[in-house]
Amino acid sequence: MRAPGSAGYGNALARVFFPEAARRRPACVVAPRTAEDVATVMKVAAEAGVRVTVRGGGLSSNCVADGAVVLDLSEHLNAARPDGDRVVVGGGATMATMHAVLAPAGRAVPVGVVGHTGLGMATRGGIGHLTRSLGLTVDHLVGVELVLPSGDIVHLSERSSGEEADLWWAVRGGAPYVGVVTSAVLRTHEIAPVRVDRAVVGLDALAAYFRVAPELPRDTGMSAVLGYTTLSPDEPVVFLYTACASRRDSAFARARAATSAVVAGAGSVPLLRSQTTGRYPVGLPEFAIPGADGGEPEPVRLPEPGDGPRGSFFGKAAFTGPTLDAAVTDALADRIRAAPTRACRIDFQHTGGALADIDDTATAFWGRNAEWSVPLNAIWDDDADTEACRTWARDTLRALASHTIGTYNVELRPDLPESGSETRSAYGGNLARLRALQHRHDSGGLLAPPLR
Repeated sequence: MRAPGSAGYGNALARVFFPEAARRRPACVVAPRTAEDVATVMKVAAEAGVRVTVRGGGLSSNCVADGAVVLDLSEHLNAARPDGDRVVVGGGATMATMHAVLAPAGRAVPVGVVGHTGLGMATRGGIGHLTRSLGLTVDHLVGVELVLPSGDIVHLSERSSGEEADLWWAVRGGAPYVGVVTSAVLRTHEIAPVRVDRAVVGLDALAAYFRVAPELPRDTGMSAVLGYTTLSPDEPVVFLYTACASRRDSAFARARAATSAVVAGAGSVPLLRSQTTGRYPVGLPEFAIPGADGGEPEPVRLPEPGDGPRGSFFGKAAFTGPTLDAAVTDALADRIRAAPTRACRIDFQHTGGALADIDDTATAFWGRNAEWSVPLNAIWDDDADTEACRTWARDTLRALASHTIGTYNVELRPDLPESGSETRSAYGGNLARLRALQHRHDSGGLLAPPLR
């Protein structure tokens, strides 16, 4: 156990990626070695009336809470190993660790756009460049080891029955409300090199983007970022990222033609256009706008002790249908121009396709009719910008309101005025069932405040 004031306590918090979480002050940090250790911590914390939070990849805003016990799974439960066409992943392993052991066999699991995410993301969704062709990360779970708030350890899969079948349903989309995942088994795929076509164009290409992207087949996703770059010092841009997972040259030719159609929708020549091919996911370009002369953006890296002061982040994430149209483009252009800092960005992660192959009620994850997941990222360094950045993110979310069909649950935070309405939007018709399971297994709110 690492207590406040110790080097181990400070170092553990310094390595948490989410800045606000890293600045909180938990009661202590515990690094369990086994599921049985996790069970012991749960029992002791429950008896003491102290909350427990879970640090896996460290990218969640909820992985540290003031006064809580932090279960840091990343120190000892961080391994991954291939098992035929499956992979076994520890509760503190990252998706990058998982793919490092899969790479020699040319296999992969569809994951998000940042390799540092852990099983928290994998059990709540997992949206990335292959969502349209292969679905969510959570859809590839075939088994989990789950420690319940009672301290009981259960092993869940599609073969589970009775109460454990309900937990198997809940853990795929709502794991933090019913227990701690200490190990998971996921299906993998043999994946060919992914071909990526990128372009940086003016904001006037937005209408063409919203028209062209939904027409693409499921082997291709066209995502985008609205933001700032040194390529365009005075005006924000649209960054297109078209990823084609097909082995066929004709499919990539079609993907390039789609990107060209969006580029043609701009009133000027593109500031950048490039194609590349790489192994998924580590060999692909960053999902971030290139800089001057097409310089590649720095890869996202995990913080280390001694890195010094860090900035702040406030995020929202809406699911929208394919209805985004020319009418909303002006509002979005106004919103990115109004961003309080140049680090703020609006992402459009292209979904659809395989996302909808599974029914909304088959797992706790809700939002399978979405065409886009739209993360709104307010990022700032100066504390004086805090209120302006939070207001900007909320106001940008309102600009999408008429097209919003849900909320991506990974951005839920329990401490905001809008938390109740966002939780209802995130879990929709699954909320009542998930709420009942949380009440049954964690009525004291050991792991999370009661779902509202």
